[in-house]
Amino acid sequence: MKKFRNSIFIILAAALSLGAGDKDKKKSKKEAAVTCVVSGETVDKTEYASYKAGKVFFCCGGCKADFEDASTKFAVSANFQLVASGQYMQTSCPLSGRKLNPEKAVKVAGTDVTFCCGNCQGKTEKAEDKLAFIFADVAFDKGFIPVPEKSNTAKKGKSKKQSF
Repeated sequence: MKKFRNSIFIILAAALSLGAGDKDKKKSKKEAAVTCVVSGETVDKTEYASYKAGKVFFCCGGCKADFEDASTKFAVSANFQLVASGQYMQTSCPLSGRKLNPEKAVKVAGTDVTFCCGNCQGKTEKAEDKLAFIFADVAFDKGFIPVPEKSNTAKKGKSKKQSF
């Protein structure tokens, strides 16, 4: 009986520690996707600049200053960060501007990008620099928009539903 109880305890402890490790992995994956557009280092959420209809985050004030001096130089990284941080979402094909086909997708820097057809998907798969191909201003402006803000009514309704 003692061996059975000890075995159960060990199994429960292992399961709990594995679950905690999974949470840490998920968190670090999400944070790893959002890096400084200038240095590539981990971002500091206190250092940011307004860009398009969002915020671009930096690791330090020096990178922020570099970005503000030459934002077009960092446009591809900044556009990607807007998507990776959840401030922008894809609504149409970045190459054609047409309706998305969920069966035509490519991973670009760990982010799923969907296309209208196999032709656009194929062009992206063949591109040497997929990130620059999809997140350059021309393609980005065709395929991505700011995530709509929830209205105050929706926020109030949501908070009322959650508080029991």
